[in-house]
Amino acid sequence: MSRSVLSLPIPASSQEWLVRNGYRTVADIDEGCTDDGKDATLLRIKSLLSTSTGPNGDNNSNVSNSAWLLVQQRRTQRHFLTRIDALDGLLGGHGLRLGSIVEVVGDPGSGQTQLCLQLCVAAAHQLPPELGGGGAGTMRAVYVDCVGAFSATAAERLCQDALDKISVFRIYAAHELIALLSSFDSVCRVVGGSVGLLVVNTVSWPFLASFPDNIMRRQTLQAAAAALISQIASKHNIAVVIVSQAKAASSRQPPHSNADRSSSSGTGNSNMPAAASRWPASMDGDIWSRISTHRIALRRGTGSSTQPASLGGSYDVALCGSSEYPVSQGYIPING
Repeated sequence: MSRSVLSLPIPASSQEWLVRNGYRTVADIDEGCTDDGKDATLLRIKSLLSTSTGPNGDNNSNVSNSAWLLVQQRRTQRHFLTRIDALDGLLGGHGLRLGSIVEVVGDPGSGQTQLCLQLCVAAAHQLPPELGGGGAGTMRAVYVDCVGAFSATAAERLCQDALDKISVFRIYAAHELIALLSSFDSVCRVVGGSVGLLVVNTVSWPFLASFPDNIMRRQTLQAAAAALISQIASKHNIAVVIVSQAKAASSRQPPHSNADRSSSSGTGNSNMPAAASRWPASMDGDIWSRISTHRIALRRGTGSSTQPASLGGSYDVALCGSSEYPVSQGYIPING
C-alpha cells in the first residue's frame, strides 16, 4: 500500500492540510498533482517531498503527529472482513484494519496455518478496487513461511482463484527474516501490485533455530524484527498477522474471561466450561504483543454446546488482548 501522509517527514501543518483536503497517501498526492487546476499548496508540499524523500516518500526520519491527525487516520483506515464469523465478531464486526498488527498463538494443530490462508483469501477478495481488491487482480498477500507449514493442497482447497495473489517466501534462519523485513519495499516491487496483507508463520522459529542456547541474542533480534514489523504496518498501511509459537503446557487465559457466558451462534462468546479456559501463551513472552493491536489465541476444539469436542468440531478462539475491543472468546467451526 502507498505510504500514509502521517508518516512523511513534513511539518504537522502540512500533514493536517493534506488530511483535511482528502489526501491520505503519497499516491493521492501524486494523483492530485496530475489533475487540472493544481493547488499551489499541494505543489509546494510535493516539492518539499521530492527534496526530502525517495520516490515513494521513503525516509527514516522521525515524524511528530498531532493527536487530531492520528484520530483522523484511525477513522479513515479501511477494514476487510475475515469471512470467519467468530473472528469478525471478536474484532467488533469489522474484521482486520489496515495498519493493524495481530499476534496469533496456538498449539500445533490448532488451525494457525488454515487461518493464515483464509485471511489471505479474504484480503484479496474484499479490499476495494482502489486498494487492489474486489477482483481488480492487483492486490497481493505476502506469506512468509518460517516452518514449512505452507501446504499447496490446503492452499488450492481454500484459496481457489486467489492463488496468484499470494506470494510465498520460505525462511530458514533469523538473519533471512530480518533481511526480508528490512527490504520490504523491494519485496513489494518484486511481487507486483499492491500488498495489503503480510503474514509471518511462525515468527518464533527462525530465532529459536538460529540461537537455541543464546536467549539474549535471540531476544535482541526478535526486538529488531518487531520494530521492523511495526514500521511495515505503519508505512505501507497494511494488515500484519504474526503467528508465534506456543509454550508447552501453557495455562494462560484471557483477562476477565467470559468463559461462563453463553452463545450458540458461533459469532461471539460460546458457553465453554470454565475448567477448559486454558489458553496457549507465546514462548517469546510479550515481545510480539508489545507491537500488536490484537492478540488472538487458538486451540483445538473443546467445542461448545452445539459443537462437541472432536476432530470435526471446532477451533476455540479468544481475543486475549486488544487496544480496541473487549477481550472475549468463541469458536470457529472447521467447516466454516
